[in-house]
Amino acid sequence: MRYHNILWDWNGTLIDDAVTSLNCVNDMLTEMNKPLITLEQYYTYVETPIIGFYRHILEENELDFPKISKSFHESYNNRLDETGLAKNAIEVLKTLKDNGAKQYIITATKEESARKLTSDYNVNEYFDGIFGADNTLAESKVERALNFFKADNIDPKDTVFIGDTLHDLETANALGVDCILVTYGHQGREITENSGAVTADSLSEVLNIILDDRAVDFHTHSTFSDGTFTPTELLNHAVEVGLSAIALTDHDSVNGIAEASEASKALDIEFIPGIEFSVADGTEIHIIGLFIDPENEVLLNTIKKTREQRERRMTAIIEKLQAHGFNITREEVEKLAGSDFIGRAHIAHVMMNKGYVKTIREAFDEYIGLNKPCYVEKKEITPEDAITAIRTAGGLAFLAHLHQTKFSNEQLDRLLGELKGYGLNGIEAYYTEYTNEHISEFRALAQKHGLFYSGGSDFHGSMKPTVKLKSGYSDLNIPYSILTTIKRLKSKL
Repeated sequence: MRYHNILWDWNGTLIDDAVTSLNCVNDMLTEMNKPLITLEQYYTYVETPIIGFYRHILEENELDFPKISKSFHESYNNRLDETGLAKNAIEVLKTLKDNGAKQYIITATKEESARKLTSDYNVNEYFDGIFGADNTLAESKVERALNFFKADNIDPKDTVFIGDTLHDLETANALGVDCILVTYGHQGREITENSGAVTADSLSEVLNIILDDRAVDFHTHSTFSDGTFTPTELLNHAVEVGLSAIALTDHDSVNGIAEASEASKALDIEFIPGIEFSVADGTEIHIIGLFIDPENEVLLNTIKKTREQRERRMTAIIEKLQAHGFNITREEVEKLAGSDFIGRAHIAHVMMNKGYVKTIREAFDEYIGLNKPCYVEKKEITPEDAITAIRTAGGLAFLAHLHQTKFSNEQLDRLLGELKGYGLNGIEAYYTEYTNEHISEFRALAQKHGLFYSGGSDFHGSMKPTVKLKSGYSDLNIPYSILTTIKRLKSKL
């Protein structure tokens, strides 16, 4: 089982009451002689705090919230026979409890009401805690959830939040936990599926996602760039470590895709053709392409441009190192790389072999990383060039390892807005080096811009010996549901 801490929303998730709630709103509108709203309008208007919902349908002078709340809850109580637990709720809750999960409710419903309802529906035995609102304003769940996390020392990597609205996704992002949104709730299919979140049409599907231990890795490298495993070796290793799907994303190269694809045919693993472009924009920006056509002419021409300029850049870095007293030549870097493709990791490896640094990371941190004395600025292609090439080749484009940009959240916000305009589809929401703070902040930015999730270990073999395929440093574990969500996005484009 993938998660052992299950955070449940109540209304719209465990309780299937979206239509009932719409009817209650329309009861009030009927009393006020105002036009009724449709379910589609209801989905669009729902927001938190709930007073925002009523601003869509009432004039400012009609927003007497205590009166509105009283009217809604009276109508809701009169319509209780219209609603009930979502289909298979008890079976799902029982299965999770039997599998050792701890389950909690975090809801905008008043806590007293939520406790009474769980008792009325005979499900209170399945929950280890209920955290509801202390008033009728249906305000943010985030603070309650954060306080609960701190008090109980919950492991975010072993936790999933299941809800039905963008506010539930916001809460999950604030906690830095995975999220599943059901499509039958208060914001419907279109809004939830366009949010970038993993979605489910039923609680049975939610259960399947939670029980599914399959893992994926969308960021790896082979000997065709700066990895030390051949594509065939990489695919075999992926099966050994238990991956169900893997993407090969060599730097500025698709030359290993044919071999990897052929190797996957004899193995029980899905293969995704990919690429990683390094782009020039005043900092470290890398764009991952997934599901690309490696024979696309625009893509190949873009690769050719990057390779030519990469050659000049690597030569310039070596010359800078020589000027700083390091006895390193391009010939010995190419010999170590085993091909005419060389990158900074190859240069760093030679520096380590010669005793100039103790680790490859030290070479980047002290000499050839961003803003270090022997760094040479990228002048290969722009972010727009990379995204256009990926999308023209039928692929999906994701901004890789956001923390390596060294940007503030405000700068990242502006960057994502710019890249979304070029056709960016998502971000790496899972990555080896991310802290819990990174996860929370980056996923919140993804939600703001309507971007989807990808992620990976950034496996390079012995070039990055502490980074393991599938698990990164230790606990990276990207769920297969992320691949399902990416496939759904691709099918719509």
